Amino acid sequence: MGKPTMDDRLTSVLVTDIRTVLEKHGYRLPPGSDYIHELVMARVDVALRNLIEVFEGRTA
Repeated sequence: MGKPTMDDRLTSVLVTDIRTVLEKHGYRLPPGSDYIHELVMARVDVALRNLIEVFEGRTA
């Protein structure tokens, strides 16, 4: 598998939309500072990238 390329479709708007959907379904960010929320959202970004690769069949 080659080096991943930058995907213009994965924007901060998409990440925000995912967060909104999760919150709509009752999921909440852990209590804490903005720093904690940024760390959590960074992990969500990585998980979303993995989900997109699987969804599009780009994983082995």
